[in-house]
Order: sequence, then C-alpha cells, then structure tokens
Amino acid sequence: MNRLLFQAVFLAMGLTAGVRLFHDVTPSLVYGALVAVCCAALGEYAGCMPLTVMLLVVLDCGACLVWSWCLLLPIAAFNAALLQDGKPVMVVARWLWLMPILTMALRCGHADVRPLPATQVALLTTLGFACGLFCVRNAALAEQVKRLQDSKRSQIRRLRSQLAEHEEDRALAVRTATLAERTRIAREIHDNVGHVLTRAIMQSEAAQVVSRIAGQDESARQIAQIHDTLGEAMTMVRKSVHDLKDEGTDFVAQIEAAAHSMDDSGVLIVRLANDIASAPAAVSRCFATTIREALNNTVRHSSASNVTITLHDFPALWQLSVQDDGARHPSETALDTPPETVPAKDYSGIGLADIEERARALGGNALCGPYHDGWRVFVSIPKPLANDGANDADVKKGIR
Repeated sequence: MNRLLFQAVFLAMGLTAGVRLFHDVTPSLVYGALVAVCCAALGEYAGCMPLTVMLLVVLDCGACLVWSWCLLLPIAAFNAALLQDGKPVMVVARWLWLMPILTMALRCGHADVRPLPATQVALLTTLGFACGLFCVRNAALAEQVKRLQDSKRSQIRRLRSQLAEHEEDRALAVRTATLAERTRIAREIHDNVGHVLTRAIMQSEAAQVVSRIAGQDESARQIAQIHDTLGEAMTMVRKSVHDLKDEGTDFVAQIEAAAHSMDDSGVLIVRLANDIASAPAAVSRCFATTIREALNNTVRHSSASNVTITLHDFPALWQLSVQDDGARHPSETALDTPPETVPAKDYSGIGLADIEERARALGGNALCGPYHDGWRVFVSIPKPLANDGANDADVKKGIR
C-alpha cells in the first residue's frame, strides 16, 4: 500500500506539472498516465513480472519520443527500483529510465523540449528511484523482522517445553527422594524400635508371669501396667510405620515392577496400559500382588505368550484386568469345564483365593476364569471403601 501511495503522489505531480506546462491535458499525457497506472497496478497486485517489465520499457522508450511522458518517469523509476532479479534483461529494464533523462538533457535546447524543466524532471525521477529502493529495503527489513520473530517464538516454545520437562524431572526427583526417605525411616523404625518394643513386651509378660507365680500381686499389677503402656507404644509405632510406608508408595513404579516381574522367564510379552496415576497404598499392594500372581499362574499353567494388563481409574472405582491368550495345560483343562461338572476347589487354587481375599478386604471383588481365548483375572475396588479397607488390613497385619 505504501508503494501505491508513493506512485499516486508522483502521478499527481506529473499530471499537475503537465497541465501547468502545456496549459491543457493533452491526449499523449493521458496515454502516458494510463501506461503508468497499469505499470503500478501490475507491479503491486498482479505480480506479473514480464508484463511489468514490458510496460516499463514502453514508458521509458515512449518518454524519448513523447516529451510529456517524461513527467511520468518517476513512476517508471520507482517500479524499476523494485526489480531485484540479476538477469541481464532485468538489469537493462532497471536502468532504462536513464535513457530518456539523457535524451532530454541532450536536446534541452530544442523548441519541443524547452517547456520541460529538465533539471526538475531528473531530480523527481531520481527521487522516484530512491523511493523504490526505500520500499524494497523496508520490505526486506520487514521480512527479516518476521523471520526473527518466528525464530524467537520457536525458541521461546522450545525453552518453555524444556523448562516444563525440567520441572517435571525435578518434581519426580523430589518425590522419589521423599518416598525413599519415608521408606527408609519406616524401615529403621520397624527394624530398631519395633523389635526393641516387641522384646520389652515379651519380657514384661514373662516378668508378670513370674511375679504371679511368686505371689507378688502388687509387682504383677505394676508390670501389667508397664505391659499395657508398651502395647500402646507398639500400636503407635505400628501406625506411624504404616503411615510412612503408605506415603512412600509410588503406585506407577510398583505396578510397572509387578508387570515386568516375569521378564526373565523369556516366554511372555507383557503389555501394560495404566491410566491410574495414584492410589492408596493398600490398593497398590493389592494390584501389584494380583499382577504377580496372575503372571506366575500364566507361566505355570498355560501356553500363553502374550499378556495384557489394563488398569482404569473410574470415578467410583479402580479396575484391574490381566488377560492372557493361551489355553491351560492339559492337566488344567478341568478349569475350563462348566462349573457344574468341576468342584469349586479345583476351579480356584490358593493363589486365586488369595487374590479374591485381598479384593474383598478392600470392599471389592475379583473374578478369575476363562475369557475369550485365554484366562482373565479381573479385580475392581470401590473408591469410597478403599481407605477404610486399607486401614483394616494394615491393622490386622501389624509389623512383621
């Protein structure tokens, strides 16, 4: 748009000068103005370089024959400055506007050229060429600025992505270190304080029995109080240990470790699809144990070569599915027969019973049996009951 503005100004100046010099709008001046307008329009909108060059040649050569066209040379010089191609034809067309200037300077004394101010026309034409160069330079700088902006935006996006990755790595490292420290503290309490308290409880029970046998009822009563105090201390230590251990449980790492527990067997290809980011420690232990037991049963009792482990995090429950693609060994074919012909004790072994027991302890359920062309272990645990079941299970187990 700036280029058209420049050329419109030069066109207006040329027409004004023609009217003042020739006291009329001559047809030759109108024809020259039309050629100049076509040249400007083609250069701005059409992008047709051959036609633009042809009109420039017509305008420049016409100015050598029709002196009123010299007033429109600034437009020709402006468009000539826009030609940046290094081809010989382009180079000639770029500097062709000098030819009518030189011709007019050589014939400035003739009567047909005398009305034209040769010096002013030459200065205006040079100004038009300079304005064209200015527009070219401005366009080049604008393109360079655009490329720099794109490059900076790309760098900013890349740096932000790297920063986000570093933040994730740092957060993961901090979490891993925190979980490891909590696990270490829980282990030390279990190995040191827990064993000392257990020994003190056993000693107090023995001392209480000895005091009762010796008839020292008062001593036995005091020792019983000490025993109760030690029992309370043991309960508190148990609770602290389990709290630390639960907080130190990394669900994703525990599930991945369980899923790859049979990699050394070399007979299974395990595919894991886990969309559960975190879950209570009791749920983590239940799912990890279930996965290990299911993979162990697959290796021992089937001819499967592929196992798919899928975990889903639904709004109301957590769900685990372990599906293999192999049939049971001949000795295990009874497991695939209808339930009415097979005793219940043959359909589920100790491992499957343990899976069902763990699921029920958390308020969930487990289904184990043939599914499609293989065997599936399916466990679901409701979320509202998961935490309560975890506490009950941990209280039952104690420190072992």
